[in-house]
Amino acid sequence: VQKLDEKSLEFLERLKREYAGMLYIVPTGCLDDYYWMIASVVGDKLSDVDADESPERFPGCRPMLISNDQMRDHKLELLEPRQFRRWYSCHIVNYDFSRAPLDDEWGSSRKVHVFAADVYSNEIQGNPFNDNAEDTGSLVWHLPVREWDKHDKL
Repeated sequence: VQKLDEKSLEFLERLKREYAGMLYIVPTGCLDDYYWMIASVVGDKLSDVDADESPERFPGCRPMLISNDQMRDHKLELLEPRQFRRWYSCHIVNYDFSRAPLDDEWGSSRKVHVFAADVYSNEIQGNPFNDNAEDTGSLVWHLPVREWDKHDKL
């Protein structure tokens, strides 16, 4: 059991107030990992955003998990580690706190840096190619490319 000091408790209460309805508190004694794993794949219609609706957010219904947990224990338990890696890269938002002076640990001088999840998988992918609804056994390959002009070709 982790005991929080008074400053940490105040900060937690502030988060609960400011993010009421968006922050879920896992009951004591429950394994939080299962809650956020399920929440990240549930179709929450309240989170759905059209492509032109919000420029600061990705379109679609895409819950994000803000965590620095590397989930090593889950990677080892899964039958399909590649699929887990894909899910992880597209749903986990990592963060880092800038260093703050010792006397201002919770003050305004401390900044939070957020590293957004990938919008698309950054792995090479092959998908079956069907020519005229016939399975030819061929594959179509998708190659991730950064900063490519719309007229560039392989």
